[in-house]
Amino acid sequence: MSGPTDRLGGTQARKETPNLWVGPLFFLLLLLVPTLMLIFSNTESAHLKLLGWGWNAPLWVILLATFIAGIVLSRLFGWMWRAFRRRRARLRADFDAADRVSS
Repeated sequence: MSGPTDRLGGTQARKETPNLWVGPLFFLLLLLVPTLMLIFSNTESAHLKLLGWGWNAPLWVILLATFIAGIVLSRLFGWMWRAFRRRRARLRADFDAADRVSS
C-alpha cells in the first residue's frame, strides 16, 4: 500500500512534524533537578508556628507549601488586577460614549 495521493494521482511527501514535547520536557527537567536537590538537602524536621498553632513537618514540605501558596496568590492577584483594569476601561468607555452623545 502506498502513501497518500494528491489530486493528480502522484504520491505526496509526508510532512515531518517537529518534536513538540522536547521544550516542555527540558523545562520540566530544569525545574525538577533543583527541586529534588532542595528536597534531599532539607529532610530535617522544622517547627512552624502560625496564629498560635504549631506544626512539625519536614522542611522541604514547608518550603514546597510556601512556593505553591506564592504561585496561587500571584495568580489570584493577577486575576484581580486584570478584572480591575477591564472594569476601569469599560467605565471610561461608557463615560466617553455618554460625553459624545451629550455633545
